[in-house]
Amino acid sequence: MQERFQYLLKQRLRLEYESKPPLFPWESEVGEYPAEIADRAPVGPSSLWSDYVSTLKVPGLLPEALLNKLFERCQDMAQTPMKQGVRLVRAVEELFPEQPDLLEPVANLVLVPAYRSDRSNQAAVIQELTNVAGGYDSALPEQQIALSMLAAQEILGALTFAISLERPQAARNWVTSRGVLTLTVTYAANQLAVAAVLPDGGQLRLWDGDVEQRAMRSGPGGLDIVWANPALGKTYVLEVSLKDEAKPLNMAVQLAEQ
Repeated sequence: MQERFQYLLKQRLRLEYESKPPLFPWESEVGEYPAEIADRAPVGPSSLWSDYVSTLKVPGLLPEALLNKLFERCQDMAQTPMKQGVRLVRAVEELFPEQPDLLEPVANLVLVPAYRSDRSNQAAVIQELTNVAGGYDSALPEQQIALSMLAAQEILGALTFAISLERPQAARNWVTSRGVLTLTVTYAANQLAVAAVLPDGGQLRLWDGDVEQRAMRSGPGGLDIVWANPALGKTYVLEVSLKDEAKPLNMAVQLAEQ
């Protein structure tokens, strides 16, 4: 299985390097790449939020320090509209500064199962990527990048509420050392509603870059925010803060046009 993965990856890299494509295969033009994203202030990751991330399937395979950095980066990436291939590269590029030429080819390989294969083939490739002999530290650079991108995919999925007319509701349970944070996002009657059950006192903040709404309480319990006439096709930032916790949890609400 290990040899099969290495052969597959080498073949993919060889083809990429021979053709030298300036774009991802699923991109149409360079203009789709976003401008540089401003870095956050250097605040250390909060174990209150990151402990849950370490229980996810692929993120749990990464070393703690690397996972914390990836989690912080994914919170930024979830809020920024971009194609998935670009998102994966941007999520992990700071973790692999010495392998910039490997990022796009590996992202292409990681995304192939999701876009072109049936579910059984997709599961087999993911299983092959995650079953790295000896663990992450002894894996090849290409394998480390692939695992990090798969972890980023899973983290981004946990951080994102994808809402549409066909799928008007999504929910998350985020387990913390203080208890379970429950979040439900609903789009109905031209309103975007966020309902939360906090394990402790805290605050919800929903904003679109210009306008924001807040709701807070001093103890555990429910909070609600209703945003009237939300813009379809827009990404809203959902920020959850708990009492005495310096770092909030930043999530994204993507309201699709269809």
